[in-house]
Amino acid sequence: MLTYRELNEKSNQLAGVLRQKGVKRHSIVGLMTRSSPEMMIGILGILKSGAAYLPMDPTHPSERVQYMMKDAGIEMLVTDTDYSQKYLFDGTIVDLSDTSIFTGDQTNVEIVNQSGDSAYVIYTSGTTGQAKGVMVSHSSLVNYSQAMIKKASITSKDETALLSSYAFDLGYTTVYTALISGITLHILSEDMYRDPEQLVEYTTSCTYLKMTPSLFSILIHSGKMEKILEEGKLRMIILGGEPVNQNDLKQFRSLDHKRIIRILNHYGPTESTIGCVTGEIDLDRIEDFSNVIGRPLDNMKTYILDYNQHLTPIGVPGELYVSGEGLAIGYVNKPELTAEKFSLNPFDPGKRMYRTGDLVKRLSDGRIEFIGRIDNQVKVRGYRVELGEIENILLTHPDIKEAVVIDRENEKGETYLAAYITGKSKLYIADISSYVKEYLPHYMVPTFFVEMEM
Repeated sequence: MLTYRELNEKSNQLAGVLRQKGVKRHSIVGLMTRSSPEMMIGILGILKSGAAYLPMDPTHPSERVQYMMKDAGIEMLVTDTDYSQKYLFDGTIVDLSDTSIFTGDQTNVEIVNQSGDSAYVIYTSGTTGQAKGVMVSHSSLVNYSQAMIKKASITSKDETALLSSYAFDLGYTTVYTALISGITLHILSEDMYRDPEQLVEYTTSCTYLKMTPSLFSILIHSGKMEKILEEGKLRMIILGGEPVNQNDLKQFRSLDHKRIIRILNHYGPTESTIGCVTGEIDLDRIEDFSNVIGRPLDNMKTYILDYNQHLTPIGVPGELYVSGEGLAIGYVNKPELTAEKFSLNPFDPGKRMYRTGDLVKRLSDGRIEFIGRIDNQVKVRGYRVELGEIENILLTHPDIKEAVVIDRENEKGETYLAAYITGKSKLYIADISSYVKEYLPHYMVPTFFVEMEM
């Protein structure tokens, strides 16, 4: 447990150590910790030092982590465990378990950043077989956080919990709204929030939560929803990362007769800084719900365009483009991809807009309805997955000739991945699965591998 004073003092001390070791403005520092208070010290310490942080999950395959560190030019790693052997990192390691780090000056360090500098870099799935790093600025992060505080009516009396990996921005809704508002933030490990008993325990003590629809499904089918409604303080659930299941909403409505808990739908790619569109779900009109994601957040604009880059009329599907203060800076070391995805905005001269690849339509009341993707990108348990990246990894296996990966839904409406492969010789599925796990995180490993006849 950390108070805000202790968090500030320790992050100041860490920032001082990082500067002594050569960290400067525009540096990118790797961060690899467990979900713990040390994680927060690492995040704030790196930001205070003037650098941006690159969060990496220690459970991810070494090949993927090594690629991210090399691609981002990581020369320093802040961690709570020595991962240097596992990931073959030969740069400078700052171990948060070393108590000597926290013996220096506790006062606030001099600010060297500017608002347009990178605050963090998040790597997302890429079609080429390699992840791509999205650089998000301080100003974009502040714009998003303040907009969500306003949208969710968050005050200093609230309480929340981190229910996702810090290596992805899904949970930053809770992290940064909590830090700015000065409220209690519970940091849970994946084992904890995937366990219905522990999830319910923390849910009863929190006033708002951000979670994936998959986790929401676990919560409402836990058999403990009545306890949350009767004994808990929860007033709002923010759903994001993947489409919302209509049947889960119906189940929730049948439990929350008094409409104690509001449900917000939250949409946005990492390139728009966590999210850019939100809207409250009307539980009394679930039958009409068709994954309406809402309206743009403060200082964000949306455009729905056809193939000729013309605005589509109300009700006509088109590709969603977003613009405004929440746009990311671009991709690490990928100027051509940045120029392709972040183009000049013809409707607002001098501004940029980001091409999302999402098919949507605008309703007569101004809200936006999500329809699907125009490419092979899917969402699995809130994580963005390019099917092409999985296919490219499969094709590097010496015994695989062809590979196609598709997304499917189970009887609960949950998305899973299935790989269809042909071999140059006899294939052993267990070996193929193990091979993929060496290169891809768990959420990108297909649930089923099907060998097809040639």
